[in-house]
Amino acid sequence: MRKPQNLRKNLKRWSPLMKMQLVVGIFVCCGLMMFGNQAWAANDNAPEVSDEAAEQQQVTVEGTVTDANGNPLPGVNIVVQGTTTGTTTDMDGNYSIEVPSDATLVYSFVGYQEQTVQVNGREEINITMQQGAVEMKEVVAIGYGQVRREEVTSSVSSVSPEDMNIDPAASTDLTRVLQGKVAGLTITRTGGGNPNQSFEIRLRGTSSVSAGQEPLIVVDGVPGGSLNALNPEDIKSIDVLKGASAAAMYGTRGTNGVILVETKTGEEGEQKDFHVSYSGKMFTETVLRETQMLDAEGFRQLKQDLQAEHPDQAAAIIDRGHNTDWFDQIQRDYPMNYNQTLSIRGGGETTSYRLSGSYLQHDGMFINTGRQEYKVNLNLTQHALDDMLLFKAQIGTREVEAKPTDNYAYRMAMSFNPTAPAYMDGDPDKGLYQNWGGWNYQNPIGVLTDRTDRDKSSRYYTRFTGQFMPNDAWTFKTQVGYDMDRGLDGYYEPMDSYDQINNGTYGHASRNAHRDVTRTLESTIDWDKDIGDHSLNVIGGYSYQKFVADGFWANNTNFISDEFKYYNIGAGEYLDEGRAGMDSWKNESKLVGFFARGIYDWNDKYYVSASVRREGSSKFGSENKWGTFPAVSVGWTITNEPFAEGLGWLDYLKLRAGYGKTGNQDINPYIPLVRLAPGGYFYYNGEFTRSYNPVSNANPNLKWETKHEYDIGLDWEVLDGRLGGTIDYYTRRTEDLLHNYDVPVPPNLYGTTFANVGTMENNGIEFSINSTPVQQQDLQWNLNFNVSYRTQELVTLSNERFSLEWQNAGWLSAPGVQTWTHRYGEGMDMGNFHGWVFEGISEEGEWQFKDLDEDGDIDADDKKVIGNGIPDYYANLNTTLNYKNWQFTVMARGQFGHEILNAKELYYENRKLLPKNLLADYNKKLWEEPKYSDYYLEPGDWVKIDNISLGYNVPFNDNSLMKNLRLSLSVRNAFVFTKSEVNDPEVSIGGLEPGVTGRWDYPSVRTWTLGIQAQF
Repeated sequence: MRKPQNLRKNLKRWSPLMKMQLVVGIFVCCGLMMFGNQAWAANDNAPEVSDEAAEQQQVTVEGTVTDANGNPLPGVNIVVQGTTTGTTTDMDGNYSIEVPSDATLVYSFVGYQEQTVQVNGREEINITMQQGAVEMKEVVAIGYGQVRREEVTSSVSSVSPEDMNIDPAASTDLTRVLQGKVAGLTITRTGGGNPNQSFEIRLRGTSSVSAGQEPLIVVDGVPGGSLNALNPEDIKSIDVLKGASAAAMYGTRGTNGVILVETKTGEEGEQKDFHVSYSGKMFTETVLRETQMLDAEGFRQLKQDLQAEHPDQAAAIIDRGHNTDWFDQIQRDYPMNYNQTLSIRGGGETTSYRLSGSYLQHDGMFINTGRQEYKVNLNLTQHALDDMLLFKAQIGTREVEAKPTDNYAYRMAMSFNPTAPAYMDGDPDKGLYQNWGGWNYQNPIGVLTDRTDRDKSSRYYTRFTGQFMPNDAWTFKTQVGYDMDRGLDGYYEPMDSYDQINNGTYGHASRNAHRDVTRTLESTIDWDKDIGDHSLNVIGGYSYQKFVADGFWANNTNFISDEFKYYNIGAGEYLDEGRAGMDSWKNESKLVGFFARGIYDWNDKYYVSASVRREGSSKFGSENKWGTFPAVSVGWTITNEPFAEGLGWLDYLKLRAGYGKTGNQDINPYIPLVRLAPGGYFYYNGEFTRSYNPVSNANPNLKWETKHEYDIGLDWEVLDGRLGGTIDYYTRRTEDLLHNYDVPVPPNLYGTTFANVGTMENNGIEFSINSTPVQQQDLQWNLNFNVSYRTQELVTLSNERFSLEWQNAGWLSAPGVQTWTHRYGEGMDMGNFHGWVFEGISEEGEWQFKDLDEDGDIDADDKKVIGNGIPDYYANLNTTLNYKNWQFTVMARGQFGHEILNAKELYYENRKLLPKNLLADYNKKLWEEPKYSDYYLEPGDWVKIDNISLGYNVPFNDNSLMKNLRLSLSVRNAFVFTKSEVNDPEVSIGGLEPGVTGRWDYPSVRTWTLGIQAQF
């Protein structure tokens, strides 16, 4: 494997897009654009030199090299054509070189198109470099090392800093940065606009029934990191290992793919300058699509309409004489939020540092909800012994104080009588209006305001790296990591809250504490050698991780005062009466691995990579704690063959193929053991004694789920790099699926056993195109598109010992429905909806369903597969238009070929639920309690214009204190196109019950962001 030249210097392709708040932005913009334009004009007034004089003079040429966004490019090579005379740009993109006045300068930089410029006696030449559509010369992380892009033999996708920075609205969350950037990677925020909701991440679909499905996160070489703990502006690069032939280096943790994250460090080398960067964003939110319920007039009209035929229902509807929009009562109008980041970096010949800190204030759309978040990250780098020794340290923390959202408030806002007042007699000083005694029927304002709910969490991480390189061939490296995530939650309902009065109690408090600690040791030996046309890299290593989690919770009721809330939890009467609740827990597991990999390259034409990992986990049975995970992949660069020389239109063509075996150990660490839990009391020897009952059976044969994956791909590039892309086809077969099975008691101690039995198959195609349709001096248009198709089938769930034909999943609760929504089983696709087939509504207003078995009864035997909640197709488009200092970006995403269950319509269109409120477009024919069928399934196809942003880079002269200033305006979730009537068709597509909209989920939001980024 040929190592990239000048790796530490030439690959420092950071592009800081720094932002400030709106007020500062307007002030700075107005003032500095004036000076910037003066400097711009000055650059155009270059001195004229005659041709005769130019041929005889030496001139010193100075200038700045920037990318298409106006960001300075450090490490750009500048060479006098036909000579070895040259220089490189410094960290601000500046350069100076003495050359003949008639010389020609060649500007080159990794991943950018080479430019040739004639001096013609000029003393100042500023260059804007254009990025290549497919960066075949860049370096890609593949796990435990890096290779050149052309050496990659597996399915690996990269997200460049330019891709991360084009969306300022996304930069408050690193997970969202990846959204729409990688074919096969699906990221969904299932909680709508809830600021405390995490993302669902799936790479190439569902690969397990009972074990974890999230990809492994590796931060700076240490496995097990968290995307949420990182600031997007601290990120240097992200690489996604999709193919198992690459992910197998991580063994059991790589079965769902691997996301490799590298953070920015201080700039090493000769640059000693001190740099400060600031980013400020101000953003607000509006509801994307509001649920349309009956208003007060519509509710009164409904009462009149029911008088004749349904007088009892009409009598239950009480006109309280007011007109209340309950959504307006619980939602904020344009909440103003802020996200600010400050970073400093610098260093000398051998030492560098980078320190960053950020603060986020995000108030949710619901009143009394939101979060505050602080992040700090420090990276230190020290070289010694002429770069033979390298030490790195990373220390970081994230502190969060959240006000969680009780989505029950949204349910009440939909249900509560719109003619009722929000406050007694319409006066807030008299307190909330309540309908005392009603079940599941309380003022939605009180749900959010009459209780205290606070969640505090902290995450601390440290990573230390020591590396010794005695020569160009050998590298010895050791990394240690410590990651601790802890939380402390508090909840209190005061005496005058609805629930306490309704329950006849006076005050309820609870506390919940948890701590998760991961300790990591990774040690590797790397040997790299080039011999003529042959290149070989071999790496071997050892990995150790220990996971410890513990926690405690307690609750108590009936306090004499609300003053202490949850801070004096022992004072409640329930504790004295033996009715308080409490529990504590702890679990621990270990993962040990030995691994090796070899990469061979012959003449930049033929590539072979082979790896193996032997791994042991304490989570499995005594007979199967160890597993072996091999992988092999090959590559062939066809355009480097002699017979391809005549294909001038074809710039690059490479064929890849690979196989990898991975495992899954993301399960409860004590499942293979007999576990006991406290049960009831029995009378023995004159007193009552607590019993302990088994809650699991021993299974010493429990082992890994194993996934076998084959991948074949093609990388191509034409039109001098302006059009290129990749095509990948993969097939997966996951064997020994983990699942619970019913077993007889006795001889077993417990009624179910967790065992390895089933098989699942996944197949898919991924297609990506990167293009530059327009490329001119002042105008460039980049257009990137990716689409993927996938299928997921559960082949078997039974063997000679355990049998299971199918299993129901998902649940719709009362009122009315109370049934399963999904079914998975042998020979079925994952994600199937299972229910009745709708045939109509009778004249009496009753449901009519298809009698599939023709026995005259509508029962469970008449249910069938009625749809599927997992999309077949996924598409993403990213396009950027650069004109001089302006940049316009649009990102669109879509999912197709699936159905969505409209749970809101199922419950809230039915008049049987009166006197609770109904949807404005309620069903005027139906007069029977809700029942689940394909009537409530809607086409799930959707397209979102997910981000629209406009940015401007203010130009400056070389002597300005400010080096870079960018102003931006963006909108996220701008437009949604769908046939579905749900508020947001982007719902969960993972797990066993995909495609279901929440009955009272948090509304999705449209986000407007103003940003300013500055570098000094």
